[in-house]
Amino acid sequence: MKLTSRGNRWFSILAAPIGATVLLATLATGVPVITSSPAAATTIAKCSAAHTIVWAAVEGSATAGTTYYQLEFSNSGTTSCTFFGFARVWAVSKTGVQIGKAATDRSVAKTVTVAPGKTAHAILGVEDTGAVCGRSGVESAGLRVVPPNQNLPKPAGETDEVANFPLKICVSKASLNVLPLYTGTGIPNYTFT
Repeated sequence: MKLTSRGNRWFSILAAPIGATVLLATLATGVPVITSSPAAATTIAKCSAAHTIVWAAVEGSATAGTTYYQLEFSNSGTTSCTFFGFARVWAVSKTGVQIGKAATDRSVAKTVTVAPGKTAHAILGVEDTGAVCGRSGVESAGLRVVPPNQNLPKPAGETDEVANFPLKICVSKASLNVLPLYTGTGIPNYTFT
């Protein structure tokens, strides 16, 4: 059926109020307006080593065979930044030498955005060395932590080292595992993801 100009007028007169009603209802419900404008898309930079402070909660949450600790990654910069993936973690001696194998990744990597002055966290699991390596293991003095998307840490003592963090570690088998980062500060005995 072909619309005549008179039919087009009636269609336009009826369609305008209906379209305006749909638009107002959409705006009132808070549904975001989708746009394809390149200016609408913003890119947030990766978190840099210069603006990342690494720290840990010394108190762990123990379960059968594993103790879980909160590794914290604070953004000391002036803009939001992102982390993607897993932190690289290993135990170290008092002189900063690696003890045992690095932590293995668990779960699926994801992107986390951290605002200035805010913190993201990852869960570090330390398995019972008696169950993993068949003996008591070796005691470490601390941890070296490389945040996701960042290069190897700076020299021992400068950054990315969590000192005074004694753990029992297997020498020849991996006894550490780490989850990806999650938003917010991890709280011992409360935060499990």
